[in-house]
Amino acid sequence: MTYNILCIGEPLAEISRRASDLAVAFGGDTLNTAIYCARSVQNRDIAVHYVTAIGEDTLSDAVLELMTREGIQTDHVSRDPNRQIGIYAIQNDENGERSFHYWRDASAARAMFATDTSPHLAAIEMADLVYLSGITLAILTPNARDRLWNALAAHRASGLKVAFDSNYRPKLWDATTTARREITRFWEITDIALPSYEDEADLFGDKTTSGIVNRIVATGAQSGALKCGDAGPLLIPLSDDIENFAKADRVVDTTGAGDSFNGAYLAAIAADKTQAEAAVEAHALAARVVTHQGAILPRVAASKANRMGSVIRLRPEHLDEYKRLHADVWPGVLSRLKASHFTNYSIYLKKPEFLMFGYFEYTGSDFEADNAAIAADPITQEWWAVCGPMQDPFETRADGEWWAEMEEVFHLA
Repeated sequence: MTYNILCIGEPLAEISRRASDLAVAFGGDTLNTAIYCARSVQNRDIAVHYVTAIGEDTLSDAVLELMTREGIQTDHVSRDPNRQIGIYAIQNDENGERSFHYWRDASAARAMFATDTSPHLAAIEMADLVYLSGITLAILTPNARDRLWNALAAHRASGLKVAFDSNYRPKLWDATTTARREITRFWEITDIALPSYEDEADLFGDKTTSGIVNRIVATGAQSGALKCGDAGPLLIPLSDDIENFAKADRVVDTTGAGDSFNGAYLAAIAADKTQAEAAVEAHALAARVVTHQGAILPRVAASKANRMGSVIRLRPEHLDEYKRLHADVWPGVLSRLKASHFTNYSIYLKKPEFLMFGYFEYTGSDFEADNAAIAADPITQEWWAVCGPMQDPFETRADGEWWAEMEEVFHLA
């Protein structure tokens, strides 16, 4: 049976400055999340829907086409002939941090949930998981927020899961007290919390990450992750399962980092992965997004995977410890491997020879650079310092190798 994820929010036309002119793209926090979620659930029985209202103008046509290309279900997108989608302009400083200017007062999405018979309320009835943000709340009228809250609360009693990111934007609220009250009561009906440290600290005045996590858990949410920038996320509730995360190779634009994290996280949870696995995959995607200009990574044809095999021996006296370590590999090591386009990584052991065969697929375009990034990663270096002495490399390996690389002589696709 198809698992249905609904993302509720406002799509926006994005104007950004390029080298010699202006460019138009599309974004909006929940739309970005829906796109990354849809990309992450490909080939699974999971459908991502977007719930919104748009106009009948050219930009509205274009954003609808974008959703369709991205594999997002648009059956809950209504069209208003008297309104259009909002517009925002974005500017980045030398550190990749962004500032925004908005024109969204006439946005069609602001009229969502306007009546008790709103089609957007009906969409919630078919969902398994609903995702929304503080920006979603900020653009709605007080009565519309009430209707949305009541619908989500009622359907949670029947098994609906609610995911929420406070995504606090002061300019969208009439008062800080309003924002604090509304976001707090939506935390109360949240199952999966996906806040950012800065947003929660700005709105609620928390001084520590643990304070934020504990407050949200006390309010009601029992799972999720607190996004802490390049330091990586903390699990909600706090857990030792997450230690360190690989940082991005460079930061060009932080737009969409949190949104991409949310999309990948929700996709992983929908696919029955653990919170720790979801956090690792989500952080790896966000680390890629910040190296690119704009909120959405360009779609590219899937790279042909290069299959690679290597061999080494294991020192018998370290068997139990080696297996224990690899049953729960450090998240930062996994994050760095994913960021360097390593996938399907497996290690096989043959006893009594204690021969280990490693296999992975590389989907990047510059193996030397990606491999060098792994070697330079401090977390990976710590991992190698622990695991290296347990291994017994072949004397016949090539210069610069630890695991001896192997030649592929047969493959059945």
